Amino acid sequence: MSIDLIRTRSRGSILPIALILMAFATTVLVAAGIMMQRTSNRLNSYSLLSDLRVTTSNLVEGATMVLASQWRTEEFDNQWNGYEEFVDFVSSRGGYEGDLWSEALNTLDPNGWWILNGNSEFDEILNDDAFAEYEGKGAAINSTGGKYSIVSWAEKNGVKRYSYGFAITESLSGKAALIFGETDRVFYEVTTYIPKQGGPNATETIQGFGDLINGAATVVGTVTVSATDINLEQVFQFGLEANNVLPEYDSYNYTKTASDADLVFMSLLEEHEAWLDSLTRTATITFPNPVLPVTESNYLVPVVPNDSSGNDFTISFPTVNEISPNASGYFDLSYKIENTTHTIRIPEADHQVNIILYGNLKIGEKTSSALKLSSVNGKYSITVVEGNIELNTHLVYGDFHEELDEATEQNGVVMNKPIMTWSKVKEILDDFASRTNDDYLSLKTIGGDIIVTYLIGNDGKATHGVRALSGDFAAFPSSGSGGGFLFPDLGDVIVNNNGHKAGQLFTFGSITARDFGTADQLDDIDNFFVSSPQSTLVGGTDIKRLVLLGLRAW
Repeated sequence: MSIDLIRTRSRGSILPIALILMAFATTVLVAAGIMMQRTSNRLNSYSLLSDLRVTTSNLVEGATMVLASQWRTEEFDNQWNGYEEFVDFVSSRGGYEGDLWSEALNTLDPNGWWILNGNSEFDEILNDDAFAEYEGKGAAINSTGGKYSIVSWAEKNGVKRYSYGFAITESLSGKAALIFGETDRVFYEVTTYIPKQGGPNATETIQGFGDLINGAATVVGTVTVSATDINLEQVFQFGLEANNVLPEYDSYNYTKTASDADLVFMSLLEEHEAWLDSLTRTATITFPNPVLPVTESNYLVPVVPNDSSGNDFTISFPTVNEISPNASGYFDLSYKIENTTHTIRIPEADHQVNIILYGNLKIGEKTSSALKLSSVNGKYSITVVEGNIELNTHLVYGDFHEELDEATEQNGVVMNKPIMTWSKVKEILDDFASRTNDDYLSLKTIGGDIIVTYLIGNDGKATHGVRALSGDFAAFPSSGSGGGFLFPDLGDVIVNNNGHKAGQLFTFGSITARDFGTADQLDDIDNFFVSSPQSTLVGGTDIKRLVLLGLRAW
């Protein structure tokens, strides 16, 4: 009985228990499947959103690059049809944060948009393979009160997302001292010694090669230094931006850039040409009958020859003993036709005098000006188109002559000796960096080279390898020509019987050149000293750059 009872109970319990277990197992499997499906869907959704955020962030950065090259000339005078959709999207997310975004975005000028779609530079970015799988992509930039709101969008699988960037222009602490594409210069840290023959009053004297760049420096290519133990901050006191530094060493302190030199100088040229285009052209000065037009601020005076001789123009500034530092300045512009030299005097004005000149230009006469200190009194910007600029004289600002004279100790009218006292070099560079006076010179060539000469006459002699230049100098390559800053006759300078006299190049301002010197030329420059003004006002122009301050992706 008991066995049958047990046997019967066992038979009656198996099926329901099995069914319960099967039902539970099925429920678990179904639940697990649902959970896995939900997890997979969620992961796919996360992946899609992540892709969209990365893509729209990249589009903001691409749009910022376009803005950086065109913000000075773009009008920002359109409406953006997608503006309300963007505001609704942003304000509906994040609760209180969304309200704050809505409030901020509603302060934007509705007529201050620039739609980048259709811009050739931005379209190249959109057509990149990295963005091929995204539909409805683009960007728009708003300008309100000098501040830039950059909005990008992209869509994939029916999902649309945005990113927002905020950019401003800021005044630089000072103008860049150097912008080079490439240079063979080997940079040295200045070393000094105390001459024994100087007695107790002996001062630190520069020994051998040494450079000091008192202003921001950019070399798009490679910077070569004398040794790995060099202290770059002692050479580039306001920082160095370069592709790399040789010889290789892990502890150099500099900002690495991957820019392309040709693109950088193309952008610099476009910026200068945009500035020229923004000026109002006056009547043209022509030779042999030059007439000075009336000028005002933001006027541009064209100068062209009226013959086909291809002769050089010559500008002669008065020497420092011909004009007092505070006197009204001028320069004489000359052009020779056949055997007659025709000259017009360009006086200083109460504004910057802007000139564009078509042909080669000489500053000073090579036969007589090599040792002279030519005084720049006033503000002048001179652009040479498809021609070289030859610098045959020292150039010194009238309001800075006294400081230079104290450093050279040559009674002011010539400069044919190097400045070897280290304290005097540092003092004069620092004095110029902090100057706030008004004299200013800009010499720029489009498609030509800037050539610095030292010899007197074609076959003449010079007893020095010293040149002092005041101004902003730039050589922009164009159509495959120009862009060099060169010293072709420095190696031919004759030294005296007492041995080598130090070759020194002082630049009180800045040098911008695609190619700075050759290896042989630069070996003859023992000391390269540059100082740029660290005021935000340089040559009457507020120097600014575009800065992307922040980025938010949704």
